[in-house]
Amino acid sequence: MKKFWTLIASTMLVASAAFAQDDYDYADQSEEQTTEQASEPWPNEDEQSSEAEPAEEAPAAPVAKQVNKPASAQPAKAFEPTPAPAHIAQADDSQDSYERPANNEQKFGIGLRAAFDYGMMYGFKNEDDDVDGSPTGIGFEGGLMGRIQLVSNLHFAPEVNIAFVRTEHEYLHQKRTYTSIDLEIPLLMRGIVLDKFYVTGGPQLNLNLSNDFDYDNKDATEGYEEKIDEAKFTFGLAVGAGFNIIEGLFIDVRFYMGLMDLYPDVKSISDYEDGEIVSEGDDFSYISMKGAKMMKIKAGLSYWFI
Repeated sequence: MKKFWTLIASTMLVASAAFAQDDYDYADQSEEQTTEQASEPWPNEDEQSSEAEPAEEAPAAPVAKQVNKPASAQPAKAFEPTPAPAHIAQADDSQDSYERPANNEQKFGIGLRAAFDYGMMYGFKNEDDDVDGSPTGIGFEGGLMGRIQLVSNLHFAPEVNIAFVRTEHEYLHQKRTYTSIDLEIPLLMRGIVLDKFYVTGGPQLNLNLSNDFDYDNKDATEGYEEKIDEAKFTFGLAVGAGFNIIEGLFIDVRFYMGLMDLYPDVKSISDYEDGEIVSEGDDFSYISMKGAKMMKIKAGLSYWFI
């Protein structure tokens, strides 16, 4: 019986020693692994990137997937302009309208013009107290106008107009009337200002087509009959300005000042010496017409159809 218990004790002792040896080996191995991991240096970024790069000897097979290529690598296509938004297009149109003058800077143009005139003889040197002021009156004109572009916003703008004017005043309480029909040829320069406005100026030639003189109770007048003829040719200066109302249509004002006498050959009583008789056919007037020149203020409309 004693041997039996001795055998059991020996067996338990051997088993305890074996378990203790296993725990000691496991702890030593864990401790050695931890020590080795702590002693190993941490690789830097260059080494990590070099280790992460794939081997060049065996490149990976190409993967069949869609790749976004840069614009330079895409095949060329025909250029198709993208229409601008409405507000941008409208702004571009307004910019073009501002840069272009009202007449669109065409090289040539033809139009029509009509105007009402107020005429007055100035420079009238008659000092007779029986003469009531200088002749004044109204008239009208109409004709063709042209335009030739010289440089940007500057044109040569000649015109050909037929002008009618009737002026009158009084002498010895009798109304005296002067009627004239002229062919007016303004040779103007026309400059466009601020797109809608223009100014104009230049010489004007006048060719007299017809003229007439009349006064009250002419048939009852005793003595010599007056004969007053206007000069066949006169010239002066014209200046003015205009404004564009709608496309091609302008309103304008103009001032004309004649520089030549209207009646250079008409004599008066004071021009004859004592006892001298007025010859038949002489241009003769009871009042002096010396120095009389024509001045006009004109307001008109013009339209460019080309």
